Amino acid sequence: MMRKIQIIAELIPAEEGGYVVYCPELDVTTEGDTIEQAIDMLKDAAEGYIEVVGIDNIPFFSSKVIKEELELIINE
Repeated sequence: MMRKIQIIAELIPAEEGGYVVYCPELDVTTEGDTIEQAIDMLKDAAEGYIEVVGIDNIPFFSSKVIKEELELIINE
């Protein structure tokens, strides 16, 4: 069975050049010389991680997890 999921790629320019890319849903970080390469590296890392761990063992995507949206008021 195929399942389509969406993840976020947070890109940060690296001091030594290139980009560090982070996926908050999976807590996966990698890097690449260009934005495109960093995103490709993240896709590969995310697919490998999901293959090893299993999609239902990742709380963000698990159908077993009960999810509730909460609103917080933050004093600044």
